[in-house]
Amino acid sequence: MSTSGPTPEYRAFVEAGLGILMAIINADGKYSQEEFLWFKNVQHRHPLFRDVPPDAFNPMLHQVKAQLAANPWKTMVANWANAVPEQYRQSIFELAISLAVIDKELEGREPEVVTHLWRSLGLEETLARKLFMDRIEHM
Repeated sequence: MSTSGPTPEYRAFVEAGLGILMAIINADGKYSQEEFLWFKNVQHRHPLFRDVPPDAFNPMLHQVKAQLAANPWKTMVANWANAVPEQYRQSIFELAISLAVIDKELEGREPEVVTHLWRSLGLEETLARKLFMDRIEHM
């Protein structure tokens, strides 16, 4: 057994995070420069992703994109949300809503994806709405 690369559990968590973020990016039908720059920064600095070597990260990203393209987004978001350990669910949600408003617009399916995400993560609705509205107020 090789010790290089992420463990299967960590890999599933990273793929879930990537999938959730890609669902947010795809929700408005475009990939803005702000989203691209934000995502690259998160990829290299966020604790969820920074320990994943590029030779493992890029295939995970491609796999997530393929899954999202081939399957209904609601099913994929629910599956990925279920793969996020309980203690990280609010953090993933906060990361996703930051991305949703990074281009200072809330367009397309972004509100629908955000709502589906908090429900799939099992977050309390009052908390999720407050977090989302706080983020919107600061866009």
